[in-house]
Amino acid sequence: MPTPEQLASRQMLQDFLEKAKPLRKLAKVIKSEWFGRPDAELKGWIERGRAIAEIKDSMGYRLILSQTDKEIQWAQGRLEICDKEQVMEFQMYLRCLRFFQDFILTTERNADIAGSVLEGRSTEIGRESEAFVRNARVEGN
Repeated sequence: MPTPEQLASRQMLQDFLEKAKPLRKLAKVIKSEWFGRPDAELKGWIERGRAIAEIKDSMGYRLILSQTDKEIQWAQGRLEICDKEQVMEFQMYLRCLRFFQDFILTTERNADIAGSVLEGRSTEIGRESEAFVRNARVEGN
């Protein structure tokens, strides 16, 4: 059985918590003001950051980058041994590959591009989703 002092202390704590409820709402506003951005914009930044991570983690992204690197190395090797007439063609091919590679790498630097790339997906692909099950491969013995 609580003592009268304990009951009084509990009542004071309860009164304090009731008075502090409006301060919780104020904390959200202050947080946004400190960052100078509204909560919706901050949430957008977080979502676009996640989009970058999702794109970089995809097999297609890694495949495109590795294949582009291989093509650049191949073209550089061919440029060293090609005829005078082919020099311009290989130089242009290398420029195109580097332009393409730079374009792909902008997804790492620009969250808006990453967000727009993933915007068209219907849902995230997770292990529980129907898309994952449909695209899963089981390797047999």
